[in-house]
Amino acid sequence: MEKLNVYPVPQGAPVLEDFRVRVRLAGREWEEVGTYLARIDMHNVREASAAYFDFQGKVECQVTSLKEEVTSAQIRPRAAGIEFRLEGNTICFALEKPVKLSVEINGDRFHNLHLFAGGIPEEWNPAATVVEPGTEEVDLEKVIQGAARIEGRKVVRFAPGLHRLKEDKCNVPSDTTVILSGGAVVMGSFLIYHQKNVSVTGRGMIYLGHVKKETYLRGADISYSENVTVEGVIIMNPAHYSVHLGASRDVRIRDIMAFSCMGWCDGIDMMGCSDVAIEDVFLRNSDDCIAIYGARGAYRGDTRNVTVRHAVLWADVAHPTMVGVHGDAENGGSLLEDIRFEDVDILEHHEPQDDYLGCLCINVGDGNTVRSVTYRNIRVEQFERGKLLDIQVKWNKKYNPISGKCVEHVLLEDISYTGEGEFTSEIRGYDESRKVTDVQFKNLTVRGQHVLKPEDGNIHVGEFAEGVVFQ
Repeated sequence: MEKLNVYPVPQGAPVLEDFRVRVRLAGREWEEVGTYLARIDMHNVREASAAYFDFQGKVECQVTSLKEEVTSAQIRPRAAGIEFRLEGNTICFALEKPVKLSVEINGDRFHNLHLFAGGIPEEWNPAATVVEPGTEEVDLEKVIQGAARIEGRKVVRFAPGLHRLKEDKCNVPSDTTVILSGGAVVMGSFLIYHQKNVSVTGRGMIYLGHVKKETYLRGADISYSENVTVEGVIIMNPAHYSVHLGASRDVRIRDIMAFSCMGWCDGIDMMGCSDVAIEDVFLRNSDDCIAIYGARGAYRGDTRNVTVRHAVLWADVAHPTMVGVHGDAENGGSLLEDIRFEDVDILEHHEPQDDYLGCLCINVGDGNTVRSVTYRNIRVEQFERGKLLDIQVKWNKKYNPISGKCVEHVLLEDISYTGEGEFTSEIRGYDESRKVTDVQFKNLTVRGQHVLKPEDGNIHVGEFAEGVVFQ
């Protein structure tokens, strides 16, 4: 059955009218899709557009530039294979399945349209307690206390419209589901501390562009918790990470889209976590998109069994992926193991500091051991400034009181890089007792060439690196 859901932009939400977006099912009337303002890039903050809708079947799309004449266009990731035609200032294309795209005109990647076409969500249970929009701040903790319990959980749903949480945050208790309806914009942070069985889900937006940097508010802040899901929402311009995980386990992050424009505003960061699944995400951040650490600060423990799958990563600053920097240096380091990145498109990597380069980066400090890391089916497009990969045991004295311990058993399979002008990738240990061992490349292609020796891929294998094999 064909279906199309278009959600109105609530009055007072941040919008940008650089593009007109229209969608329709074949033979039906065109419907307007509102475009939100997304601030991007830390060093030179600029304004891009974001829009979303949901569909089932086949949908026709029109994106019209309202700001400038269109002489050329791109739709990325290129691997999505979206064919389009240009009719004056309008880009026309069709979609048959959910996809997360960047529509770029005249080579401009900083004033582009991020277009998120999702699947039709499940119907929300009508017995949920509904929060209607209004001028009053929402005391969500109080609402949850009085909410209906459905199948063992309190369930609260934000109706379409603009909402502001009391003090710009809410502590979400155990056994609670919070739903953001399509067209809902909730101003505030969801804190999940020492809880279990919590979901923050829906098709709406968590907006934090109004808070000050020193609040360090995150879109979803998950600490010392278990069985937590964050799903389906857009997280717009938080003051710190989009999603933070500390000393938590059994966490699922699915189908989220996130933007940031300040320092230390990573996408998804985790410390001392286990059994984490990140799937179908689009992250455009002004720091690392996904960072996987051991212990850090108050968060103790090792990090195990982390999977990142079906992701689009866009690092306006720093790394698209980072593993290993922080750990329990005081007690000999943390163990980070069984980490997988699969089916990932990397659209940008731009880092001005030479010590922080690498689309696929394992930089091990704090006495850490990193083992059993897999990168599979990774597609890297042209980026501004960086390296394809950087695998090192390091001592970064800015962050690490001691060097890392070792990196072992890394598999890079079906990796492609189509750009040029990158810095030389590095694989290197620290000394005879702190090495990188067993790094296997299977079907690495750089600029269309199958790489069978390091120099053909602009890779340097340095000291204290053993068992680096190209197939």
